Amino acid sequence: MVQALIRKSACVADLKKRAKRRIPKFAFDYIEGGCNSELAIKNNREALDDVFLRPEYLQSYNKPELGIELLGQKYSAPFGIAPLGLTGLVWPDASAMHARAALKSNIPFVLSTVSTISIEDAAKNAKENFWFQLYPPADEEILDDMLDRLRKVGCQNLVVTVDVPTPSRRISAIKSGLAVPPKITLKSILESVVRPQWSINTVLAGLPQFATLRPYIKDATNIEDIATFIRVTLRDVVDENTLKSLRKKWQGNLIIKGISHADDAIAVKELGADGIIVSNHGGRQLDASLPPAETLSEIIDSVGSDITVMADSGVETGVDIARYLALGAECVFAGRAFLYGVAAHGEQGAEHSIDLLKDELEQVMSQVHCGIPGLMHQHLE
Repeated sequence: MVQALIRKSACVADLKKRAKRRIPKFAFDYIEGGCNSELAIKNNREALDDVFLRPEYLQSYNKPELGIELLGQKYSAPFGIAPLGLTGLVWPDASAMHARAALKSNIPFVLSTVSTISIEDAAKNAKENFWFQLYPPADEEILDDMLDRLRKVGCQNLVVTVDVPTPSRRISAIKSGLAVPPKITLKSILESVVRPQWSINTVLAGLPQFATLRPYIKDATNIEDIATFIRVTLRDVVDENTLKSLRKKWQGNLIIKGISHADDAIAVKELGADGIIVSNHGGRQLDASLPPAETLSEIIDSVGSDITVMADSGVETGVDIARYLALGAECVFAGRAFLYGVAAHGEQGAEHSIDLLKDELEQVMSQVHCGIPGLMHQHLE
């Protein structure tokens, strides 16, 4: 870990503060914001803070090994980079930075359908650590083509998000004028002017575009065409029939993201999914949602050990990762922490955020005398 970065940003909270100073308010609001009254974000935090760990000080001590095997592949840590949309709005080339950092650190990298680099570029940067998150398009031909592109780049893990049947209502984004796709307004220009480093980098890189979707949009330079495509063609409600159809089309690992209770988890298992990510979308979709930290153990009990159960939402520290592991998650995903990293320090920040979480997780595991992530459940108080 670079000591100069440690002095500037010793934790994710420091990354967040520095990011706020370096990027326009509308971009920071996009990262930080939740839906409606943002109660789900608050509840995620409180639920994780209510998870306590039990140290075993008198038991034999082994230096923690963070490596795991997940869905047939070995990784160097039990956490990954969650799918992040509109990353180029936060910092130019952010997703490519995340992909390269994930490969270097050997953790999973999940590309969002609405990220700002293409499937092909992400796979080139993340290589065997590349996963893809799918918002299934209503157009079957587009869906089939996207799946074919994923096969061609060797993607093995398809993450289907089910918890976005409708766009969320994010008050901070409404107030800032941020739309999908983003529109240039006088307010956004003024906010950009006072963040010159972000503005210069963005001008040099060009306005962010939905690179994976570009081949399917009639005029990718026309904001209205892009907006219509996202509203009408891209977003299709995902239900059990959708997942059954995808299971037939996709021969790799099928992971369902956005599961929040046992009934849906059991249904997903029965239709042949390989994995589940217990999540409430980081508090960005349903303000009255249950925090994953409260539902994870029940979901694991309901599906047993023959399906991989992972978790995300609310992860701000390595301690939070340890908490989810103690609740039974096999891998934990974080999103905002990694966006704060690139917003704070660019390419170095992508690696630094991973290093911070690794160091914090290793310290917690060492403190409670846990040698491997799979034994963290033994330390749940």
